[in-house]
Amino acid sequence: MTPKPNMMMMLIPTSKSFTEEDIVEDTSPFMTEISKRSISSNALSSMLAARENLNVVEVTRTNALRKLDCAAQQYAWGRVGSNSSVARMKAANCPNFVIEEDSPYAELWVGTHPNGMSQVIDCDTGESCSLKDYVQSDPLLHLGNSEATDLTFLFKVLSINKVLSIQAHPDKELAERLHAERPKIYKDANHKPEMAVALTDDFEAMCGFRPIAAIAANLRKYPEFRTLIGEEIASSLCRLENSQATREVLSDMFYSFNMASKELVDSQLESLMKCLHAKKTEDLSRDDKLMLKLAGQFPGDSGIMAPLMLNHVMLTKGQSFYIGANEPHAYISGEILECMACSDNVVRAGLTPKLKDVDTLVSMLTYKTVIPNITSGKKMDECTTLYAPPVADFAIEVIEVEPYSEYTLKDVKSPSVLLTLSGSGKLVQGDVQSLPAAYGNAAFASANTRTKVVSGPEGIRIVRALSNVHFF
Repeated sequence: MTPKPNMMMMLIPTSKSFTEEDIVEDTSPFMTEISKRSISSNALSSMLAARENLNVVEVTRTNALRKLDCAAQQYAWGRVGSNSSVARMKAANCPNFVIEEDSPYAELWVGTHPNGMSQVIDCDTGESCSLKDYVQSDPLLHLGNSEATDLTFLFKVLSINKVLSIQAHPDKELAERLHAERPKIYKDANHKPEMAVALTDDFEAMCGFRPIAAIAANLRKYPEFRTLIGEEIASSLCRLENSQATREVLSDMFYSFNMASKELVDSQLESLMKCLHAKKTEDLSRDDKLMLKLAGQFPGDSGIMAPLMLNHVMLTKGQSFYIGANEPHAYISGEILECMACSDNVVRAGLTPKLKDVDTLVSMLTYKTVIPNITSGKKMDECTTLYAPPVADFAIEVIEVEPYSEYTLKDVKSPSVLLTLSGSGKLVQGDVQSLPAAYGNAAFASANTRTKVVSGPEGIRIVRALSNVHFF
């Protein structure tokens, strides 16, 4: 009896000559209309391809686009039920998935991290294998490098209902040490710089230490904040508000802030809340309003006063900012695209019921006092906006194609993942592959392969995450 082929063999067929049955043909009305309107592919493609020494390969059934089923993470801070884009995307892409309307849905993971591995789906049989097993079956073909073993990036969608913990992610050297010393807590040895792109107009976050002058002003304005960190450190910080020698005093401040006794925290928060509640609504500052919001979510946590020392940023749809390793931050609300190095290492201090590793967090931070740089990406051509951080691990492209049009994605020497954000259409690779593209649909593209986006009557908006081949 002939043995049943395993999933990996079904997803990775041997090379063969194509027959008429292999050819995908589409005679739908909007495909006919597309012939009348065609958008040119990336205007920079030729220049960038020459610089990157691309080895563009023929698309076959072996390296064609693959449908992905992605993990939805149900952390407590996520938006609840159908109010979460994460839940709606998961349900749209997975017919058997049922949204629980009283449960939170926080993150959609698209990638190869073991804590939320994407699955490659055989559209004919419904069988699956992990994306990591798939790319490792032929690293040269899928990753563009015979010595590579994994994607360099992890892509996510976040739906934030409540503030995330005050946290930072380690650089490579620290990640390796933490993983070696405490592998049950820090489960991989990679660094985790990351970038957020707002999907909604209500995204808020805290990121990085405020300028010394702003912190000093808050020490004078809010006596509870001053008492919490101690008079000696507060006085030292105020004396340095026009000095560059700030790292040591900021480190002392942050340590005292996080190590204050429960009795001290409780008494100062009680005093602060009385003062804030006594104010008229129109007299509340932005910091006041944020502290009241945090107090409602994490009563009794010293992190309620974090806005007095960390920058409070507010982004609208399409705006982004980058968070380097060893920088403190906390997302507050909204929905975002997030891309990062492939890691899940988090060092936490406040606004969380999870493990707090204050000593590690205090020692690892850079203590830079700068306002985060908020950008709207770089328009590469009429369809693509590029968000590229100053690291090689990852980049994001947001592609918007008008109704009844087609657009060819630039060939890149990196593998990539694609997620449809709105609209409908198809992802086409010649006569070899044609995948539906609708809200929540995700796909994996092997390195050096070419994909055409074909839009339907509503147009289509797609995000592509990849290694940062644009600048590295």
